[in-house]
Amino acid sequence: MRKCSFCVQRIDYGKEPACVAKCPTGSLTYYPAGKIPAGLTAYGKAERLHMIYALQGKPEEFRLPDPVPLNTVTGQQVWKWLGGLVPGVFILAWLWKRAVSEEETHE
Repeated sequence: MRKCSFCVQRIDYGKEPACVAKCPTGSLTYYPAGKIPAGLTAYGKAERLHMIYALQGKPEEFRLPDPVPLNTVTGQQVWKWLGGLVPGVFILAWLWKRAVSEEETHE
């Protein structure tokens, strides 16, 4: 979902997004005007999510949090990123040093 381009190339030609066209259960629906039919509740609209869920009922019935939690970075996420970044920097530095030393030996 994070790689979704919203199928702009398909929508420009009046087609539905590929995920909607290929959904095997038919659970995905595309409303080009952005208006959800009467009887359905928009879930996530106020939070500016890239997808709005049309629910037939209340969010609690589907065990969804209400209101929708904001997509924020927590302190734990920063440490996870650093945990991957620091070893990566050391590996790149080692590869760089190795490449430079190989160049010096060939001269």
